Amino acid sequence: MSKNMSNLNDISESNRSKTARKNNAHGNVIPDIPKDADKGFPLLRIEENYYNFDDLIVKSDTKEILESVISEHMSAKKLFAYGFKPKSKILFCGPPGTGKTLSAKIISSVMGYPLAHVMFDSILSSYLGETATNLRRIFDFIEKEKFVVLFDEFDMVGKKRDDPHENGEIKRVVNNFMQMLDSFDGNSILIAATNHQQLLDKAVWRRFDDIIYFDLPDNKRRKMLFEKYLKVLRRDDDFTLDHLSRMTRNYSAADISQICENALRKCIIHDEKRVTKDHIMWSISEQKRRKKAVLVES
Repeated sequence: MSKNMSNLNDISESNRSKTARKNNAHGNVIPDIPKDADKGFPLLRIEENYYNFDDLIVKSDTKEILESVISEHMSAKKLFAYGFKPKSKILFCGPPGTGKTLSAKIISSVMGYPLAHVMFDSILSSYLGETATNLRRIFDFIEKEKFVVLFDEFDMVGKKRDDPHENGEIKRVVNNFMQMLDSFDGNSILIAATNHQQLLDKAVWRRFDDIIYFDLPDNKRRKMLFEKYLKVLRRDDDFTLDHLSRMTRNYSAADISQICENALRKCIIHDEKRVTKDHIMWSISEQKRRKKAVLVES
């Protein structure tokens, strides 16, 4: 672990303690969560997270960019003194299961800010104009306190406006969202995450202070992921992590997590004390079956 990362993890513990004391002393400091007027569903959910950078296995330069976002906010006063603002609008993109949501949770944990997870299935209303109103409610809400705001599946409201398959309402929503993003002046960190960056309108990209691409893990990181997730139980010596890493090329971190979890479940259910090659091979075949089903469905 780098010295900088260790310091950020220490800051995470300190900030969580301060947040806990603040909430205990003053009660619930979070404003009422806005709801969709049509269906009455909450437009976002508030989460308290307890992660640190040890939980994340991505490329070292990706971690460094994430750390720099946090460091800028920790040193906001220094930046303000020179006329700069910390980067607060970040786009996460890349294949599914590569650490985008986890990274948002880590930033939330280290900063000591609650995570405001925006739910687009509630935002998209059947009434004309209500979707943009829902977005306005969210931006008004997140300007009141300090949050890490995760706009997951961001491509749902950031789509290309010249897409002939989209109606005028979606195009208006994209325009409204960009205007709200431009005018946002709160202290929250806004993170938009998408698995389909190719669908985003070109003008959307310019609204972000930084763009972070999360790629599929390479051989070394796949090995690290297997080591991390299988450490719950002892491993038999009939397989190696190098072998598992080679077998799972083009698998995401989420895929490997699921493989390990299912192998451990099978092992525990049968009262076995070691994870064996048979457990792992069965779990990999199950993951292949699920991935194939997803491809057929899409």
